[in-house]
Amino acid sequence: MQSETWQQLLALETRDAVSSWHKKLFGRELNVRRIVEITSAAKQAREFFRNAEEANNSVRPLLGFYGVASLSRAGLLLLKPDTGEASLVAGHGLSAIDWRSTLGGEISNGLSVLDTLQIETCSGLFTDFLRQTNNQVCMHIQSSAVDWRLNYELPATGIRISLKDLLTRLPDLSSYLSTAASRNIASVNSMDYAPEGGFTAKVTANQFAPFADRFTSLGYTTSQEASLVVIKADAATFSRNQPQFVHAYVKKTFGSIPGLYIAPPFGDSTRYSQLAMTYMLSYFLGMLTRYFPTQWVALASGAKGDEIWPAINAAQRYIESSFPELILELILDRVAQN
Repeated sequence: MQSETWQQLLALETRDAVSSWHKKLFGRELNVRRIVEITSAAKQAREFFRNAEEANNSVRPLLGFYGVASLSRAGLLLLKPDTGEASLVAGHGLSAIDWRSTLGGEISNGLSVLDTLQIETCSGLFTDFLRQTNNQVCMHIQSSAVDWRLNYELPATGIRISLKDLLTRLPDLSSYLSTAASRNIASVNSMDYAPEGGFTAKVTANQFAPFADRFTSLGYTTSQEASLVVIKADAATFSRNQPQFVHAYVKKTFGSIPGLYIAPPFGDSTRYSQLAMTYMLSYFLGMLTRYFPTQWVALASGAKGDEIWPAINAAQRYIESSFPELILELILDRVAQN
């Protein structure tokens, strides 16, 4: 909690900074009630994250999720141009789908298929957050600064996402999965886009191979270049069928540059910002801890079927370190653009 990210996020707890940021974003003064709503949520978020860091694994993910939800609330209220808390839809915006059937019976059987658990998007904080952040990815191509911004189309509610969908698409976590074939990311060596020339990227060939067919089916062309694959699409194809971009925020290049990766979309054509993906991951872990404590404690205690534990353990630490950074990055970039 002594990181530079949290030091900068202190501004989200101050009246003057919140008022100044909102005015730069929307050109008007923020009323006192709205400022208090934002600063209060930010203060709660800090306490939840601090307590999560100090808590035992048996409850840590639940505290982490409350921190993510509170920080999301503060962020979306800052980025919201009109009314405040009163207009927010009640609920998390995500719901668990039939977890009791998956985790019922022998504990070892449930743990062995933990990555098949699914959630479904619905009205609530998550969808409000997604809307106010414009489902935006802040892109780092060759630097620690934001080089490019990409706003994915807002997905409809009712989309189902599995825990495996997330773990295999987040670079800081996929390496902890047991088989390389289950990973859905490829490191980007270089990338370029222009309306005239379209999109070109060079990615690591062996990482790209497991999902190469997904990109060719979306209209991309590929060619081999030594240990890399060159992926190309004209501007129209790229606009219709954008890759799912993700970054490594824990294992940064040179300790400061979030490494860029591409992944296939979720399902046929759904894409989420890394903020949204991290929120969903936190929900998975928080709800598993809250409503299935027997399975959760067994998973963290060396029970049979615990092969996924290294990835889950890394996921909690990824959430705690990356989500605040992602929120801060988005806010500062939005303010800088206005």
